[in-house]
Amino acid sequence: MDTGIFEDVLSTVQSKKIKKAVQTIQEVEPQEIEISKIKDPRFHDRSYVNPERIVALAENIKAYGLAQPIVVRRLADGSYERIIGYIRIKAFEYLKKDRIPAVILDVDEETALALMISENAQREDLNDYDKLMSHLDYLSFVLKKDREEVIRLARKIFNYISGNVKELTEEEKMEGQVIEKTLRRLSGTNLRTFIERLKILSVHPSIKEAIRKHGWSYSLAVEVNKLRHLPDKMEKLIQEIVEKGLSKSQVQEKVREILGEDAERRIKNPFKDSLMEINRKISRLYRKLPPEEKKKVEKAVEKKLQEINRILEKYGGA
Repeated sequence: MDTGIFEDVLSTVQSKKIKKAVQTIQEVEPQEIEISKIKDPRFHDRSYVNPERIVALAENIKAYGLAQPIVVRRLADGSYERIIGYIRIKAFEYLKKDRIPAVILDVDEETALALMISENAQREDLNDYDKLMSHLDYLSFVLKKDREEVIRLARKIFNYISGNVKELTEEEKMEGQVIEKTLRRLSGTNLRTFIERLKILSVHPSIKEAIRKHGWSYSLAVEVNKLRHLPDKMEKLIQEIVEKGLSKSQVQEKVREILGEDAERRIKNPFKDSLMEINRKISRLYRKLPPEEKKKVEKAVEKKLQEINRILEKYGGA
């Protein structure tokens, strides 16, 4: 387990706790514990594991035994919290076993969280959704913020770098350095890529499910999400991708075709561009006018808007 991702971002006391726990995992003899007493951790781990992978591991364990014990921490009520070994536990359950070899740690929740994140954040087999959530949990841990706070902070720092935000506090600048440094260590990416990947969180639930179950890439998910306003066609395309294994280029072509057909069916608003331009002009004008002149403009525009509303009411468009 590589805990080097925590260098320069955790306190000396925290780092020592983590290193001591890693040493214990390497040296302590595992004990058999009851699977029914193992609880899931409170933070994000894996959202989905292919059943075939669990079965394959179960057959391997049946033939050769368990190569590595799971890792848990002891809880005050006599139960255990899982730190490492989710798939191993599922494989044992598949084999109808009641007990599993485990290294039992007596560590606080903070240390357990650090161990689990350091394991998951660097796994190559995580899908893009779980990988993003792992990175979010890691940043939440080192910055002492919840996920939403981390996302807001990352976006603010990115907008500062892009010139859209004028200034940051000294604390935000330091936190920005931590984010950039840890993203490089976790996945070799940068803040721009991280912000881009956050789009995964807002894709349609059916697409999130496809990412988890079928390992869809971020770019494929975002492409299909362009059809979220056409749910029937989107669901049909998702099914086709799963059944036929369509390539990204094939999916892009199908999305273009569907959006093209949809655009042709829509009745174009001949006033759309004009209304947008009027709105832009009013916004520019408002910034320049003194208060007394603004009131005159408001009265004149309001009068014209009333005329437009009367026309819409006449034709049933209000």
